[in-house]
Amino acid sequence: MRRRGFTLIELLVVIAIIAILVGLLLPAVQKVREAAQRLSCQNNLKQLGLACHSFHDAHQRFPVAVDRGGLSPAGSWMGWIGQILPYIEQGAVYEQLLVSQNNARVYPIPSVVCPSHPKGLDPVMNGGAVYSYCSDYSAITGLDRWGKGYAGNPAAPVGAYPAEGIISGRTDLRVIYVTAAAVTDGLSNTLLIGELPHVAGTTTSAVSYWDSLNNDAIIGVANTSLIRNTETAQARFQNDGGPPCPTVAYFGPGDLVNQCSFNHLWSFHPGGANFAFGDGSVRFLLYSASQILVPLATRAGGEVATVP
Repeated sequence: MRRRGFTLIELLVVIAIIAILVGLLLPAVQKVREAAQRLSCQNNLKQLGLACHSFHDAHQRFPVAVDRGGLSPAGSWMGWIGQILPYIEQGAVYEQLLVSQNNARVYPIPSVVCPSHPKGLDPVMNGGAVYSYCSDYSAITGLDRWGKGYAGNPAAPVGAYPAEGIISGRTDLRVIYVTAAAVTDGLSNTLLIGELPHVAGTTTSAVSYWDSLNNDAIIGVANTSLIRNTETAQARFQNDGGPPCPTVAYFGPGDLVNQCSFNHLWSFHPGGANFAFGDGSVRFLLYSASQILVPLATRAGGEVATVP
């Protein structure tokens, strides 16, 4: 007696059932993966926040946005990430940074890149050679990335004025060294670091080098010092005739296509982004909390704000 095989209809039914099961399981797998990546991202921010406190213990102040001639060699500079390298197990890179900035910045630092970033540790290239690596975590300098919104400062061309945040200013331009005691709004109520995904590519298009003079990983929560001027601009400060970016950029959704995204805080996590606060705690804030970030960005504004 011949054994009966599967009919075409039966095979199609089995294939359809498998396809349905895969369709049901895939979103669950992706959800679990994103939850793990978000947790890893929070750990990265936790380590950066604690490193800022270790820096404070050693120097009796928090890092500044850009150090020129303080910790850095004469004629060179050191971004806030460079200043805390010894406290995130990157002492060898820090020592190299003190000798040669060009040689140091070609080292990737995995702990400053969010695992949810689809491009990961992609380098900035220049003439076929690696020029630098980037960061997905930006110090929150206050309202504006270079402090133009600071009370008493004129709305002058972009320059490194003291700003309202904990990490702010350049050591050669009216810097304010911020101590823990100066954060009178409370360290647990003041933002320190937030997410802003990087762009690598070329030196003209890159955003958020981990160590660079004017394009370090710094941002304001009501930012007017725009990095991109239009939705389609592929270079810093370029005017290519595309749709203009908002003149004030607030925390909100973003992507790698709309170039205005790089003027404000956002992340690849659904619904919001991770933030480190001045006390070293890390919290996930929803995009709906955009305007709450404004009072949370000032170290001594005296505002009453509830962290969502």
